[in-house]
Formats: sequence, structure tokens, C-alpha cells
Amino acid sequence: MRWDTDADPASGPTRVLVTPHPDADPASTQGGVSSTVLRQVDFRKAGEQFRAARPTDTAHEVAQDTEGEALRWLLAAEGISDAYLAFLAESYVRAVARAVPNVTAHLAELTQKRPETIRGHLKEARKRDLLTTVPGKAGGQLTSKSKEIVTGEYLDKVTDHLMGNN
Repeated sequence: MRWDTDADPASGPTRVLVTPHPDADPASTQGGVSSTVLRQVDFRKAGEQFRAARPTDTAHEVAQDTEGEALRWLLAAEGISDAYLAFLAESYVRAVARAVPNVTAHLAELTQKRPETIRGHLKEARKRDLLTTVPGKAGGQLTSKSKEIVTGEYLDKVTDHLMGNN
């Protein structure tokens, strides 16, 4: 299996090549690749190996501390506002893209809230048209409304707070 070099860690492989083992008996491979053979391919294990082989990033850990501080400050300052929900949605989308194993628990840790609370906040973000839904699985994208918030004047406010300029 092969992944593109810039592949999303949560993605599957972009190429799969199935070939017989060099020592395989030619008679056993005469019928070609069957659905039985394909069902034996362990995509989950391959994905775990792909993610494990990626370099770790200590700058990412520092960014998480800053991200958590920003979310906690917004929630304390404004409550469950569109700004807080947009920044939470942005953190959610980023965590899903990095294939964080339990995204809700990760966000709960960042915000110092319970996972149930975070699930409710994400549901509210979707209700307010700040985060799209992917039916049947974790994920979604920021809406244009949300993108406007996280790149606009609120980004300046959050940056000022984090820099101690408030």
C-alpha cells in the first residue's frame, strides 16, 4: 500500500498493489485475485503503520497548549458564542484530519470540559451552520460563516489575548 507524501493521516492508501508471494505455488494463483483474498487485506493495520512512521512534531504539542488556552478564554469570555463554536469546530476539523483516536476526548482535554459537553457544543456548531456533517462518521468542514469568524476580527482578539495584549 502507498500513501501520497502529503496524505491526510486519517486517509486510506492511494494505491494498493496485490501480487503473489514469490514462493507461491503457481497453481494457487491461477484464478487471480479473488474477493476472499481482498477481504484479508488489513487496511486498519496498514493505516496504523503509516501513521506510526510519520515524524512526531513537538511544535504541534506547543500549538495544542495555545489552542486549548484560546478555546478556554473564548468560552469564559463569551459563553457558547458563534466565535467559540467556530474555533472549536476548527480544532475538531484539525484533530479529525490528524486522525486523533478520540477527537471528543481530545477536545475535552483542551477545553477542560467533559466529553459530553463537547459533543453538545459540536452539535450546536452544526445547528448554527458553523460545521458541516459527514453522515455516518467523524468529520466535517468549516462553513464559510465559520471561516469568516476564525480568520477575521476574532482571530485578532484571540491573538491579542494569547500575546497578553488584552
